[in-house]
Amino acid sequence: MLDSLFNSLCIELNSNYIKVVEGRKGKKAKILKAQDIKLKNLNSGVIDVLDENAIVEALNRFFFENKVSKKSVNIVLSGLTNLLVREVTIPYIQSDKIYTMLKYESSQYFPVNIDKYILDYKVLEVLKDGKNKKLRLLVFAVPKNIIDQVMSIVNKLNLKINRIDIEPNVLTRLSKRLEIGKEQSAMLLNVERNFLTVVIVKDGIVQLTKTYPHDLNIDDEGELISNEYSVNEVYDNITKLIEFYKIRERQELNNVFVTGELSKNIRLDEVLPKKVTVNVNYIINLDFIDTDCDKNKFIIPISTFI
Repeated sequence: MLDSLFNSLCIELNSNYIKVVEGRKGKKAKILKAQDIKLKNLNSGVIDVLDENAIVEALNRFFFENKVSKKSVNIVLSGLTNLLVREVTIPYIQSDKIYTMLKYESSQYFPVNIDKYILDYKVLEVLKDGKNKKLRLLVFAVPKNIIDQVMSIVNKLNLKINRIDIEPNVLTRLSKRLEIGKEQSAMLLNVERNFLTVVIVKDGIVQLTKTYPHDLNIDDEGELISNEYSVNEVYDNITKLIEFYKIRERQELNNVFVTGELSKNIRLDEVLPKKVTVNVNYIINLDFIDTDCDKNKFIIPISTFI
């Protein structure tokens, strides 16, 4: 019982499913429990609004049936197609003043009512401009209504939250741990049921991220449920994003790394190299994670234990 006090819980939330993983951090993270919970009212699988009642009911059942601690919980939001991402440059200022400046200047970057969003950012680079310096940032705007719903769920379940995170951030930390994009830009694909998230990274920093909804899914036997048009649309979206990035950044992107629950169900390794010059690699070896669960299926929640 005392050991459980040192365990952490990660809850991955999507409007289509919940994935819960209990584990313990260390030199080699130990995953103790992993459970996939399908929500009753399935929709597109991307987050525009959460079904609070369904999520609370499902998680209450999980906590009742499993002896896990609620005292150290991380929540990750996956499938955020309405996540806004912009690269911006601002005058060099102290880190504790960056958020205030972004909020004040947000109308320049986002053509929306920013009061309906919560901002987060990553410092990409410190630029020298003569005697002056500037900051190049990647700014994320997460819909406030989603965060409000998450906090409502947290309060109803009496959870003690460490962090609320988003899928692209988790994938970026995974890429850094695997040394993906260490010297040259690389793409990491997370292929999940009903959506695909793309993160392009370099030196452990997000260069570009986008989430695409799709109609691919799997049946109870793990077989792909799809049609040829939907599969081709996935291939085309990835190809167009690679080409866009190459033109925008004026540099090559030669390596694509694939993970996620549906990663083995579509043949990215056969199709992508024919459409654009890339090497496709499947992420298999996570030797820093000790688990018997399906690593691809639970890639997001188990990656929070890195």
